[in-house]
Amino acid sequence: MAFMNRDSSHTPSVGAITVLMLVIVGVTSLIIAEQVLTGWLALGERANISRRDMNPIEVGVIATTTIWGLAALRGAWGFLRRENAPTIREYFASRLPMPPGVLLTTVLLVVVGAIALVIAEQVLTGWLALGERVNISRRDLNYIEWMVIFVSALWGLVTLRTAWGFLQRDRAAWTWSQWVILATSLIGLGLLIEGVFHISRIVPPRGTLFDNLAGVQELVAPGLIMFLSCLAAYRYVTVEVDTSAAQSIRNTLAKSAGAGAIVGFVAIFAFFSLATDLFLEPRALAGALSTNITNGIVAIGITMLMISGEFDLSVGSIHGASALVFLLTMTEQRPLLVSIAESLGMQPAMYEPLIPIVAAVAGLLFAALLGLINGIILIRTGIPSFIVTLGTLLAYRAIPLVVVAEGRILRYADFRLPPPNIYFSPWILIVGALLSAIAIALMGRSLLPSLWRRFQERWARPKLDRHDMTASTEDDLRDFFIITSLLRFILTLLLMVGVIAGLLLIVVSLFGRTGAFLEVSFFDLVNGRIGSLPLIGTIPPEVNLRIGILWWAVLVIIFQFILNQTPYGNYTFAVGGNPGAALAQGINVTRVKLTNFVLSGLMAGIAGLTYVSRVTSVNANLGEGLELEVIAASVIGGTLLSGGYGSIFGALLGVLIFGMLRTGLVLIGMDPRVFFGVIGVIIIVAVIINTAVRRIRT
Repeated sequence: MAFMNRDSSHTPSVGAITVLMLVIVGVTSLIIAEQVLTGWLALGERANISRRDMNPIEVGVIATTTIWGLAALRGAWGFLRRENAPTIREYFASRLPMPPGVLLTTVLLVVVGAIALVIAEQVLTGWLALGERVNISRRDLNYIEWMVIFVSALWGLVTLRTAWGFLQRDRAAWTWSQWVILATSLIGLGLLIEGVFHISRIVPPRGTLFDNLAGVQELVAPGLIMFLSCLAAYRYVTVEVDTSAAQSIRNTLAKSAGAGAIVGFVAIFAFFSLATDLFLEPRALAGALSTNITNGIVAIGITMLMISGEFDLSVGSIHGASALVFLLTMTEQRPLLVSIAESLGMQPAMYEPLIPIVAAVAGLLFAALLGLINGIILIRTGIPSFIVTLGTLLAYRAIPLVVVAEGRILRYADFRLPPPNIYFSPWILIVGALLSAIAIALMGRSLLPSLWRRFQERWARPKLDRHDMTASTEDDLRDFFIITSLLRFILTLLLMVGVIAGLLLIVVSLFGRTGAFLEVSFFDLVNGRIGSLPLIGTIPPEVNLRIGILWWAVLVIIFQFILNQTPYGNYTFAVGGNPGAALAQGINVTRVKLTNFVLSGLMAGIAGLTYVSRVTSVNANLGEGLELEVIAASVIGGTLLSGGYGSIFGALLGVLIFGMLRTGLVLIGMDPRVFFGVIGVIIIVAVIINTAVRRIRT
């Protein structure tokens, strides 16, 4: 933690805003205590119980809110009078009396820690039920309850340990308090927002807040008190530091190209999670993922191309045209494929499984060809990619408009063909599983030693005296870094061992079935519905989880690795950042741009396969407007239109933001037509955040 050099005779001011927040907290806390004491705000089970008979919950609330209200008002009075008290730095560095701000912070930490432990105890004993509890014994806890117990107990112990550090004048507690109080303030803000959203449930139709003021207080007051209390304490504990917890977070985000997307993703996810209980249901989350597979795959190619300094407005048209070629090859061109196969002496059992594979290859080659045409026109003419791809957008769009004329929809089912099943030998899966296990083992060979060395470095770092005011944040959080580095090593090791063991089990199970071919629908293999998952079991029919999500994730991992860990990724950044300098360093700028145009088209083609495999049909307008959505997702993810900066992971977050907005706006009852308006605002905000982050970084 970096400290400011201040004159010890000067007590730093925490500001009038902090005093105002403490006054609001104190008055609100005392009002809540009075309301509960007089019976106007009932808590817990109150059926057939007199207002004078307080239950344990109400007694605890009265005591807690009274103590905290008085402490907040005392702290506000001390700050307002500018009492000649030691600063927080002087308190930790010497044996001077405890100043009001430190007392306030210590009491806050004790209260928060006690509440967290009480929540853990209530859930553990079954008095506070979470999740579905119909016809379930209190002793049978679900995974949500176990998670809440673990997090609440851990948070309570950490908070109380930090408070004890304040009493012992342990300087590390100063740093810990920043992070603990900041995180707790975010929890309070979440409770406040959730309470505001739920007010409409308790206010009568056409009524006002005063019609159920007690209910409004019960919903809003806890979050308001927690948020303002933590915010005031946070302002106090950071007044004498150069780099606060919030600034450390900003500096960390500055290292990421998708800082705006990270902030936006977390904010939007938290907003809809608090706004409606339906958002976190499995069917809503699965729907948000499954409906954005197409956008996510296309965004990978667009991001690679934009980083190299170009972009493609024709990806939507390429997507529709390649999907059309795939479906036409399987249907209308099927007789041609059959005649070619029979002329080669192939039997139906041999060529039937090859038809969908040939159709998929044809669709992908056609998509790559259209991308190649874009690149060749750009390179040969020198015309900006915006103009080139604007022209090809219209030219490629004409293909499905001409082939699928008069608004007709081309459906696989209309041709009354057999299911496009494919057959393959179990040996293919065996070899693939073994190669995957070897690849993971090689990754572990390079990754695990580095993680272990990092843990050893943390462990070997000497622990400084608790009163040493020259220590850094890393010194103060030494124990935390040791635990997290060890957990990271253990979890990575367990994950790799588990995946390798699972692959070996697949190999062993397939050895007994090597004599028979495996049959699977091509549509199901590419983007079929997932019926069950390991450790989860059967997935309900209403949860539309698609296997295309797996292929999307694999492509994200592959291209993120290519972009950050291979020479070609460095070439892409160099070409987009400064083509002249890249050319001077011997990089083939033309080849890089041409390759990325082909990759952009190929990703659009893969997205076309996943789309057709899901709906088994194509219409003339397929992909219309897709180009603007994926470019917007890439921009939200931190990719610059000028090139030289961006990430595949950022584009992934940008696409997920689109999916969450589409799902969340419907679930909260908002008109879905405002979607693009919200997206426009998010694009501007994300660009502003990314620009500010790059300035911090440079």
